Amino acid sequence: MSYIKDFFIGIFGYYEDVMLFGALAFIILIIVILFILLRRKKEYEKFKTLRLYGVVWRWNWMGKKKIISLWCYCPVCGSELMCDDEACRSNDLLANKTTYFICQKCGGVEKSRIVGGDRKHVLKIVRFEINKRVSQNNYKK
Repeated sequence: MSYIKDFFIGIFGYYEDVMLFGALAFIILIIVILFILLRRKKEYEKFKTLRLYGVVWRWNWMGKKKIISLWCYCPVCGSELMCDDEACRSNDLLANKTTYFICQKCGGVEKSRIVGGDRKHVLKIVRFEINKRVSQNNYKK
């Protein structure tokens, strides 16, 4: 306890018990404020849904703007869509590569088709669009 008294005497020239309690309260307040600021979600982390290419895309955020669990869902029934990119493996030209998204609950109906690559290509395009909207603050619309 004497080192605390010596600290206050060295800074202010005197020591009172109120100074100790004030310093402790200040330190606790700083810790609480830091905890709240670190735990607060970033505004963009509320952006988890986007309608793009005729279907609904959903994902979660992890870390600093890292998109995880990205997939598309039926705009009618909300179920997860099946992906058919079989034709992408047999064609070399990007214009001939088409990825289809099909809803099994709606009777195998095609909900979307994206030309230019397989499912990995489509996911990259959607991630790019999401990140572009976040960087330009267009996700709030």
